[in-house]
Amino acid sequence: MCFCVIFTHCAKRGFPEGGPKDESPPVLVNANPKENSINFDEKRIRLFFDEYIKLEDFRKQLVVSPPIEKSLYSISPQSGASKYIQIDINDTLPRQQTYVFNFGQSVIDNNEGNVLPFFKYVFSTGNYIDSLKISGNIKNSFKREDEKFISILLYPFDENFSDSIIYNSIPTYVGSTLDSTYFEISNLKKGKYLLIGLNDSNNDYKFNPDFEEIGFMKNFIEIPYDKEINLEIFKEEIIFKSFKPFIQSNNNIAFGFKGKYQDVKIELIDSFQSPFKSILTKSKETDTLNYWFSNIKYDSLRFVVKSKTKNELHTVYFKEKEKDSLIITSSNNGSIDLNETFKLFSNIPIQKIENNQISILNKDSISIPFETKIDENNFDVVFNFELLPNDDYKLLLLPNALEDFLGSVNDTLSYDLSTKSRSDYGLLKLAIQNQKSYPIIVQLTDFEGKVVREKILKSNLDACIFENLNPAQYYLKIIFDENNNEKWDTGNFLNKVFPEKIYHYDEKIIIRANWILEEKIILEDE
Repeated sequence: MCFCVIFTHCAKRGFPEGGPKDESPPVLVNANPKENSINFDEKRIRLFFDEYIKLEDFRKQLVVSPPIEKSLYSISPQSGASKYIQIDINDTLPRQQTYVFNFGQSVIDNNEGNVLPFFKYVFSTGNYIDSLKISGNIKNSFKREDEKFISILLYPFDENFSDSIIYNSIPTYVGSTLDSTYFEISNLKKGKYLLIGLNDSNNDYKFNPDFEEIGFMKNFIEIPYDKEINLEIFKEEIIFKSFKPFIQSNNNIAFGFKGKYQDVKIELIDSFQSPFKSILTKSKETDTLNYWFSNIKYDSLRFVVKSKTKNELHTVYFKEKEKDSLIITSSNNGSIDLNETFKLFSNIPIQKIENNQISILNKDSISIPFETKIDENNFDVVFNFELLPNDDYKLLLLPNALEDFLGSVNDTLSYDLSTKSRSDYGLLKLAIQNQKSYPIIVQLTDFEGKVVREKILKSNLDACIFENLNPAQYYLKIIFDENNNEKWDTGNFLNKVFPEKIYHYDEKIIIRANWILEEKIILEDE
């Protein structure tokens, strides 16, 4: 007798043990036409790889030099995986020119995401491949964080050259820092060139000073050029231009503008027999100049806007609007830091302050001496009085303490403020060494670059101490105020003026409560 025993097992799902993870980038195994082809006159290029690849963010990464109009070529596949990249040329390219399709870091393998760094395909429509190159770094002149994807543009110095070429012509060669601050442009012809760096936000290879940053070298470069190039990009001050004005309220006509407005005047051409007064202010929130005027009857008003470069004429036609009502708000609500200044903000320009209608009392009901002033923007009332730690203050404004431009006055206003202990703050002492010339502007900023505190040092004898700092992380920058105007001045391409130098301290400044921090800053030789 025979017995048959059958063993059964439940199937287990598993994965085969493989080798180490693939960390190798894709490899170009064939190109048609071949790399570095000369006398190129094809309409299609195919680049074959050893594995499936995909193009990631290639619209931003791809740099074609010299530039080819985007409508004259196409690249596929733009999505999905493929073992090749196809470039279709839709027009005849100029002769005797070396072309570079630099894909940056957009070519990655489909499975592991390994990047083929700075992959490029080169060909020439002439008898040889141009082989010269330049390289360097680009940083931002004003900002702490350097921006990425900055373009480098080269224009040959020939019979077609003029300084305005960067505004209206395509460069002969282009490069990019891609997602770093380093650039390299290869396959260049020997010659003399203008070189600029451009934060080319609309990708048209032309400089638009309204919204783009530029950097330049003062002199032309001669290629071959064996030095590393260092550029700083900056935003120029643009030429003032006003836009069509509009009636914002019965006594307020708004003039939108762009550019530097500080020296601009707006004058009414028409004259009136009745008493007439006006004042010009700048909006805090927008690029708008507000022309305030007293109550008059009119069908239309004609204005001339005067700037350093030109006069602009505008006409405004009457339209009934609501009358402005005086609104007062305060800079602080409940608490105030020892280093702060208390302010009242108005929606209508303030023309008069009656201090005898204002009182400030501390927590012991003792009257505190104070001074007031109208800030230069005409909207802020500034209160100067001594703030002591662990104290309370009551500010009382009786009716008629403030009068606005239109003759309205305030109702009774009351504000309660309190201060913290000195131990709630930190103190920063800076020792700045190796500075050759003064003045310098030392600024503490927050993470977003907003200036929190500032000191202007006139000589190396001036102490640089920041008291009553709230515990936080700060950044430090030093402006070399070359023209002694107590602010940072930008540059200008046409005038070949560079912006004033700025030093950014690498380390974060960490302020703790009830703590004194001493930092030594050693400035590098320029």
